[in-house]
Amino acid sequence: MTFVLAIFLGLIIAIVGIIIPGMLNMTIAKISIKENQTQALNFAFGAVVVVFFQCFFGTYFAKFLDANPVFSEGLKKIGTFIFIALTVVFTVMGFNAKKKKDIEVKIEAKRNRFFYGMALSSFNMFAIPWYAITSLMMSSKDLFQYDMISIVLFSLSAAIGTYFVFYLYAKFFKLIEHRLTFIVKNINFLIAALTGVVAISSLYKMYF
Repeated sequence: MTFVLAIFLGLIIAIVGIIIPGMLNMTIAKISIKENQTQALNFAFGAVVVVFFQCFFGTYFAKFLDANPVFSEGLKKIGTFIFIALTVVFTVMGFNAKKKKDIEVKIEAKRNRFFYGMALSSFNMFAIPWYAITSLMMSSKDLFQYDMISIVLFSLSAAIGTYFVFYLYAKFFKLIEHRLTFIVKNINFLIAALTGVVAISSLYKMYF
């Protein structure tokens, strides 16, 4: 059951973390439109290779923090307030999305899309702390164990979840391009609700 939870949590946390239109998924969408889906998925595969290692290192680092009660409790409290901040941020983004019509990205021409995906994914500094904090939050609720098999399964499922989102962008972006603002607005509110639930449950556990 522990391993099943690790796989499930990796998928969910990765999807929540990457589904909002950003540099990586919008680049994949543009490559799919301007070139072809094969090149877009090559880019996506390169990106998720990096995601696997980002998730692994973030979670492995969190393992040592979890073993130290002082650092662990402090980081869990920081993580709780980060989730509160994320709830506010995603709510504001949801309202701001009503004013936006397009999301512009530039793609580099004549590059190996696999390595281009690895390069851009490497610049995502949000990934490592995201997986470190979320795994600590799940560990505090006894949903995640820091054994090596669970960490690897968690990282692998995070990579798969990320690739799934990238695949949807590469495959269906043309169909939803004109509805993107509506989708972004509603996804932001959905994520705000999810982070809000996590923040409230964490606050309850901390003080009650």
